[in-house]
Amino acid sequence: MLKDFLNQNNKSFNKINLIFASFFFSLMTLCVKKIDNGIPIYELVFFRSLFSLLITSLIINKRKVNPWGKNKPLLILRGLLGTIALVCIFYAIRNMPLNISTVIQYTYPIFISIFAGILINEKISKNIIIASLAGWFGILIILNPYQLSSLNIEIDKISVLIAFLGAISTSLAYITVKKLSLSEDIFVIIKYFPLISVITLSPIVFFNWVTPNINDLIWIIGIGMFTQAGQTFLTIGLKKLPTSEAATINYLQVLFGSIWGIIFFNELININFIIGSLLVLLGTIISTSKIMKKI
Repeated sequence: MLKDFLNQNNKSFNKINLIFASFFFSLMTLCVKKIDNGIPIYELVFFRSLFSLLITSLIINKRKVNPWGKNKPLLILRGLLGTIALVCIFYAIRNMPLNISTVIQYTYPIFISIFAGILINEKISKNIIIASLAGWFGILIILNPYQLSSLNIEIDKISVLIAFLGAISTSLAYITVKKLSLSEDIFVIIKYFPLISVITLSPIVFFNWVTPNINDLIWIIGIGMFTQAGQTFLTIGLKKLPTSEAATINYLQVLFGSIWGIIFFNELININFIIGSLLVLLGTIISTSKIMKKI
């Protein structure tokens, strides 16, 4: 009885951590959206990565592990994929309604299952086909012209494509992380993401520097702080919680994003958006349930 009680409490604790993670990640997207469009996307990604790199390096130094890892090519690939994903995600947040860009980002578990079948020979089951159809149908409901016009929203196709590129890059980064986790320290894996971002973006930022004003600087600091807080709560929460349950809780970021969109940017939602979001969530749950069986 005591063991069951403690396990239940531990599970509740993990869920609470994931709720906090979704909340802080949604605040990160709010910060990105609030920053003046004159500050380039790559500069925002650079600052976010620099903050994360400093924190992660301190943790690695304290743990006294090899900071460079073993499988450097795959670690570098993970960093490149993460950098591409973050640039695309920030671009989508800036150029699309916050709620819609967040929903598109959360198609990444469906892409994970598809690419796992292509790249690491996992069988693409009927469940994955169902998950993909549900997710894409939900996206079509949200992005169809009639739905957008009813909300007085105009989204250019380039922004949509970049948003999906962000989700695809996230899914590929996830697969590399799963492979790296078999041989690398988790904080070394985390470190390579901001490390590669800082290295690749430094020349671009240096030659195209735009000095942020005090107001923008506050939001930029918020990006770094809320991202680090979100990653911390996410890491704790994912330890012993089934992936399918975690995916459902993480999807709260769509709810938080919709709330911030309504409060700060006068964005609107309707029944079509809700139905489409629920279908994407269904696809996410089915996809992550399949992923969990493989772990």
